[in-house]
Amino acid sequence: MTAGPGARRRARAARDRGRRPDAGLTLVEAVVAMAVFAIVLAVAMSATVSMTRETVRTEVLGTAQDTARVAFQRLDHQVRYAEALNLPGPGTGGAVYVELRVSAAASVTGQAQCSQWRYDPAAGTLARRTWTDTTNPVVPGWHVVATKVLRPAGASATYPFTVRLASGALVHQVLDVALTVGDPRVGVEVATASSFVARNSSPTSLSNTDANGDGSSDLAVCLSAVGRP
Repeated sequence: MTAGPGARRRARAARDRGRRPDAGLTLVEAVVAMAVFAIVLAVAMSATVSMTRETVRTEVLGTAQDTARVAFQRLDHQVRYAEALNLPGPGTGGAVYVELRVSAAASVTGQAQCSQWRYDPAAGTLARRTWTDTTNPVVPGWHVVATKVLRPAGASATYPFTVRLASGALVHQVLDVALTVGDPRVGVEVATASSFVARNSSPTSLSNTDANGDGSSDLAVCLSAVGRP
């Protein structure tokens, strides 16, 4: 018995549907497509994270270098005119201090000036304050010069300061400063060191003796008003 025209059309349509390219994906094809997409997404995310991390490291590195440079510029501007440097030492609160005195003749104000520098390892800051050396001075608050200053393992008790007293071939006192600045969380630590000569100091400077070898100047300058808290 011959099928009618309607039956033949229905059979042809069924065959055509089976051959359509957009008829859908098999389960295997869907799994493969999802796996490929996941791999591409993972690679893209990894590249993005890597670029972001490198950008952060570059920014932290630049900031650390600038921080050390500014700190050394400030130190040089003050120390070079000093007539006396105290031997550095820790305060009662754990910070490390060093002081210097600029005579009235060398001061831009025409009055003797005292400056105290402080490294606070807990806060990771390097700060300074300056006042006129009078009987009852008005001592200002601290001005932070550098942040994210790290204390390296094995650093000395007076890190980051060391003072070399004038004697023999060393005609002036010298302040050595070694700073490590950065952020260990992103793997950036910049270590920089510099020496600053107190050009107006000499072996006869008040703070230039440590007869008992206790690491403190026998006649410290500028400490009577502020101490080392």
